Amino acid sequence: MTAAATAEFEPFLTAREVAERLRIAPCTVLRYFDEGVLPGRRLRVGPRRPVRFRWSEIEAVLLSEGPQ
Repeated sequence: MTAAATAEFEPFLTAREVAERLRIAPCTVLRYFDEGVLPGRRLRVGPRRPVRFRWSEIEAVLLSEGPQ
């Protein structure tokens, strides 16, 4: 399978699930999303328009930053 095909079947994660993996608060994940640090998608349905994330995209951002 190619990376694109794998991404199609990759489940979306909530801010809470991403926060658990990164060991930070969910509000921090959402702030990073709003600031453009973390990639995600805002759902079109619902009054609050929740955000969902793909772990592979989060990992790519974290790996591209490298050690600081």
